Amino acid sequence: MAELNSDEPFIDTNKLIFGIGQVQQITGVSGRQLRYWESQNYISPIDQKKGVSRQYSLHTLFLIFHINRFIQQGFTLQAAVDHAKEFDAQIPALRQFLKKQLKGVEISDDQTVIDFGYFNAQRTKRVYGVIDRNGQTFFEIRDVK
Repeated sequence: MAELNSDEPFIDTNKLIFGIGQVQQITGVSGRQLRYWESQNYISPIDQKKGVSRQYSLHTLFLIFHINRFIQQGFTLQAAVDHAKEFDAQIPALRQFLKKQLKGVEISDDQTVIDFGYFNAQRTKRVYGVIDRNGQTFFEIRDVK
């Protein structure tokens, strides 16, 4: 299994910037909706020069995606924003956990196995996340040899 643990980011996500047209294409949210969400302070474009079209950060793109996802699930706009922001607040903890625990991924024809490292302080067992060929997911705890 290839080691994934590194303190260096794969890519500087602050440099990933999307124009309003790209955001509309990616998320399916209209420009009109985006401008309304901005007027309500639910989202913010990147500070820009006068005469330049709106641009959004990757972080805002994900927020827009999640707001829209919750709306499609039947939530009101305000509830969708609240849920999206709650989810957004959980991301740093998930990122930190995965950064420290993710040890590697092994892909074969019939399954993908994700190594989450040791299960216990004694280092006698490891935890693996498995995705089988049907897309089913589950955990396995294996003895260390």
